[in-house]
Parts: sequence; C-alpha cells; structure tokens
Amino acid sequence: MKWLIVVVISWCIGFISYPLIWPSDVIDTTKTPEELTQTQQTNTLNSLSADKLALHSVNYPSQNSLDRDAFKASLNSDETPYMSIFRIMQLAEQDPLEALLVAQETQHEDLYGLILEIAGKMQFSNVISWLEHQKSTELYESLLDSYLRGLATVNPQQALNEIDLLAVEPMKSSIMMSIVDSWASSDAIGAFEWLKLQPETQSTLKMYLNTMYYYIEQSPNEAANLIASLPLNESTNYLITSMVYQLVEKNIQEAVDWLDGIAVEQRASGVFIISRKMAETDPEAALIFLNNQKQSYNLNQDYFNSALAEIASVEPNMMLARLDNYEARVQRDIIINASYALVEYSENDFLQLINPLSDNNKDIALNQRSAQLNQTDPQQAFNVAELINDPATRLESIINTITVWSGFDKRSALAAIDNSSQLTANQKGEISTQIQLQLTSSNIIYP
Repeated sequence: MKWLIVVVISWCIGFISYPLIWPSDVIDTTKTPEELTQTQQTNTLNSLSADKLALHSVNYPSQNSLDRDAFKASLNSDETPYMSIFRIMQLAEQDPLEALLVAQETQHEDLYGLILEIAGKMQFSNVISWLEHQKSTELYESLLDSYLRGLATVNPQQALNEIDLLAVEPMKSSIMMSIVDSWASSDAIGAFEWLKLQPETQSTLKMYLNTMYYYIEQSPNEAANLIASLPLNESTNYLITSMVYQLVEKNIQEAVDWLDGIAVEQRASGVFIISRKMAETDPEAALIFLNNQKQSYNLNQDYFNSALAEIASVEPNMMLARLDNYEARVQRDIIINASYALVEYSENDFLQLINPLSDNNKDIALNQRSAQLNQTDPQQAFNVAELINDPATRLESIINTITVWSGFDKRSALAAIDNSSQLTANQKGEISTQIQLQLTSSNIIYP
C-alpha cells in the first residue's frame, strides 16, 4: 500500500511540473489576441538568422508574412494612430527590417527615415537589401542618408565604406557631408584627422568647417590653439566667432585673454561678440573695452560701429544719451537698435526718451517704431508715423503702415486716412484709391 501511495504522489508531481520544465507550444488561451500576436512576433524575430532576414527582405517567407499580417491586424485595434506609430518604432529597435515592411504595408512611409537611423545606430545591415529596392524612387537619397547618418555615430568607417557601394555622385558628396557631420558630433577629433587626409575640394572644405564647430565644443583648448594658427580667411572668421561664443558663455575674461593671443587682423568678429556680451552686465565696461580695442589694434571702423549699435540694443538709454559722441551714420544704427530694445516702452515713455534728439534723429526713431508696430498695433503705428517731422519720410511711413493695415482691416485703414491731420486731400484720395484696388481678404467678393 505504501508503495502505491509513493507511485501516485510521484506521478502527480511529474504531471504538475512538466509544463513548467518543458514549456508547451500550445497557445495560452488566457492571453488577449494582442498579447498572443506580440508573443508570436517576438518568437519569430528571435528565431530568424541574419541570412534569413536578408533573404526575407526580397522573398517574404510565408510564416513571417503571417506574423506580419497579425501584427498589422493588431495595429487596427489601437485606440490612436500615435499608439500604432509607437508600436512600430518599438519593433524597429528589435528588427528594423520588419518594422520597415510593416510601415510600408500600413502606409507609414513617414517612419522610414527614423527606422533606418535606428538600424544604422544598431548596425543592422539587413536593411540594405530593402534600401536597394528604393533606388528608383525619389526617397532613396534621404533614406540612405538616414541609415548612414545613424551608422556614422557608432561606426563611421563602415558608413564611409557603405556609401562607396550604395551611392554615386552628386548624391555621394551630399551624403558624405551628412556622415562626417554625424561623426563629428560625437568625435570631432577623429573626423578632423580623417578630413586632413582628403583631397581639398569645396565639399571637404565645408565639412572641415562644420567639423571645427564640433571641435570647439568638445575640445575648446585644442581648438583655440588650432584656430589661432590658421591663415585669415572667411572660414577662419566664422571659426573665431564660434570660438568666442563658446568662451564668452563660460567666462568673459577668458574670451578676452584668448582674443589677445591671436593676430590683430583676426580680432574684429571676436571684439563684436565680447562687447555685446559684456554690455549685458556692465555697459560702461563694454564701451571702455571697445574703445581700447579700436585704439590699441586699429579695429576696423565698420566692426566698431556695429558693436556700438549692439550695445544700444542692450542699453538703449545710455547710448541715446551719448548719441552726439558719434558720427551720423553710427547714430542712425544706434537709434534703430535702441528702438528695437524700447518696443515694450509706453508711447509716452518712448517720446520722452527721444525728445532731446535732433529732429532728424527723432524721425529715424519714430519711423523705426512705426514699422515695428504696424503688424501688432496698426492704429498706434499710424499715430506714430504722423509725428514724423520730415514730410517725405512721414508720407512714406504712413503709406507703409496703411498698406499692411489694409491687408487685414481695410475699413479701419480707410477711416484712419480720412481722419488724418497730416495728409492733404490729394494724398488721401491717392492712398484711398490704391487701397480700394488691393485684392485682400477683407474685400474679396465670393460668388
């Protein structure tokens, strides 16, 4: 009897533990259809070899087609299109090729680029056969660009090898720039060293310039030494500007010290940036710095004038009060920049601030303010324009304001003309006639 009990207990234990030790292929009927589909999809993906995946992109094996059909059917049950997109992108991280095929068959072509970039970053080369089938389409260049850009972030040399096989000129040069840019975004020094070995062409020069921007961000000290050794040309000026921007955000004095170490003829763009940044916290110091640069290094007059105007955009009150210290053409730039900075001032405060200016300079300020207001407050822009002293400038400013105004509110614009105290009867008639002839949204007659 004891023997029989032992046998029965052993048989029960085996019956219970068998499915736990040896999972069954029988479908779990407790799962939802969506869970079943995802489980089948995962099992299918895990069982495919790389060779089968490459072949699959052309021949579509029947079993995988069934899995894909199930996945597509499950997408239809998603509550929103965004959830379908999310699930396709999740699939892309497991099997980009299958995600491409699903996107293709469910008309999600806008996901191709994102999926291919993921494929590149994960170094899934099985998508290449799918890509080659797109060669005859207008999308091929952008699709190839997405894949190789992603690949370049993890394996730039492989991306360079692939482009030789997959593209010809001029497409090749265009995508090459994208590869190098992607490479430089994470490894500017590596990209820079590779570029130094390439023939000098217009394309490589542009790649070199873009790479240097990343170089400045990633290795500012090395980049600073390199830029200081370069001959002066337009490209060098761009690099100096970028270099100073990087330095001045960290420490203004560090930027000034670096500028003192480069050639005199290379300094202009850097002076402009430093003085503008300095003015945000100490406008007086910015003016002193600017004047010292002009005296010590014979700073280019145009750069000097532009820098003065930039200080006015930060500290308009101070620069307007010192307007007489500068020549007429510089005064105009200072007034225009100051007017931009004073746009939030009330009309009374603005008029009070410009009241000490000469009539000519007042007109510059009023004309600028009217132009700034004609989109947001055309009535006020019109009122400001009427305050301009010079008749020709006043008429031009009024016409500019009315032209914009009448585009969205012709009736109010015509009323403003009729009520104007500065326009003659002839001028009112001519402007009104021109407005009436304009075909705008406010006077279109629909059948």
